[in-house]
Formats: sequence, C-alpha cells, structure tokens
Amino acid sequence: MYDFANILFAGRCNRACPWCIGKALPDRVNVDNLSLWPLENLDGFIERVRAENVREIVFTGTVSDPHLYRHEALLLDHLRARLDPRTRYSIHTNGVLSLRKMTVFNRYDRGCISFPSFEPDTYEKMMGSRRVPDLSAILREATIPVKVSCVIDEPNVAELDGFVKRCHRIGVRRLVVRKLFGETREWDVLRDLPVVGRFKGNPVMDYRGMEVTYWDFDKTECRSLNLFPDGTIGDAYRLTETPQLERSA
Repeated sequence: MYDFANILFAGRCNRACPWCIGKALPDRVNVDNLSLWPLENLDGFIERVRAENVREIVFTGTVSDPHLYRHEALLLDHLRARLDPRTRYSIHTNGVLSLRKMTVFNRYDRGCISFPSFEPDTYEKMMGSRRVPDLSAILREATIPVKVSCVIDEPNVAELDGFVKRCHRIGVRRLVVRKLFGETREWDVLRDLPVVGRFKGNPVMDYRGMEVTYWDFDKTECRSLNLFPDGTIGDAYRLTETPQLERSA
C-alpha cells in the first residue's frame, strides 16, 4: 500500500540547494526530461499506479523543479484522463515560477512550496540565490491549499521562531519544518508549541491555528512509488535507498 506516487524531474534548475538530495543519486538516473513527451516509461508508471490503487500523485524533482517541465499542464490533463477520477494531484516546488505559472499551479489539488527563509542572505545560503519568491503573493493568488516546507539547517535555525510567526501572519495554514535527510543533530526548536497529533511518526503541533509538523525523513513511516527521470520505477520513500536503482547499476 503506497501513500503517494512521485513523478520526478531532472535537468537544469533555477536554484542551487547545497543539500539537494537528487545529487546523491547515480548520474544515469538524472537524465534531462524537462522537454520530453511522453516521459520515459510513463505508461508503465500509470499501470503501476492503477494496480496499486495509488490516489495521490506528486510532481516534484530530483535535481530540478516541476514548474520547469515544458509539458506540465499536458501531463496533468493526461493523468486526469487516464487515472481514477478520485486521484489527487499536488506539486512540490521551490515556488520561483509559481506566480508566473499560477494558472497551471491552480490546476493541481494541492501545492507545497519549499521555502527556508524570508531573509535574502539566509535564502542564498540555502537555495543558492538571493531572489526570494514572494510567498505572500503566491498565497494570495492560489485557489488551492498551499503548504510551506522549510528545511532546517545551520543558516536558518536561529530564525525559526520568527519564521513561524511570519508564516502565520501571511496566512500559511500548514507548515512543515524538515530535518535534512541523514541529519543526526536534534535541533532545539518548536519546543513551546503544543503537540496535537502525529503524522507518519512525526509530531504535529499548533501555532495559533496553524498546523506545524516537525518532519524527520529518517524516522518517517511512508511508502511511495517513484517514476525516476530515466524511466526507472522505484518503491522506496527515501530515494537513495531505492533497490531498483541498485539492481540496474
């Protein structure tokens, strides 16, 4: 039973995150598929999604951003036509192009913006650019639920309290604070927020009505089906632990 299925994109990116997990994958996996139609092994992926009765499809990337995919809207239409109508579609993006592509963004059922800081100096250390997307404007223009995903590391850990308050002030309803994959340090953050539940083994807290989840990749209990850019279909939530990549090496 899979929780969701990822469609993964690779190629040039509009950010340069030093912690990009896709760079830990074999180079042969990260073939540029940003202009490719149809995607490599898309039919095989659709068959697996049907067979496994997966109802959540995520557009995301290994080393690129899904908004850079030339056929983004066409792929959405294609999947909606071929998969169960109850299937939901979401995008996990850095948000750089979301305002420019808001018509397409709003065709998903949900969106997730990877956004580690409002401060240009900090943002540059974590995303490789000083140009911070206008998160407040994205929230105003969006007609779908938008979650904010904040990777936490040394450059932004001291800002987190203020970051949480500002997210709440601009209208964020769901915030996920994520430890880096493989991170062994335990950050002293979010201690004052009341825990109101758990999701996939991670604590869910409340800040004035905003849901705040502290996500630990290494402890998360999830299963995902993944279509890699080279057409490989994997079944590990943590992409670097995909057995199908080891067998095809």
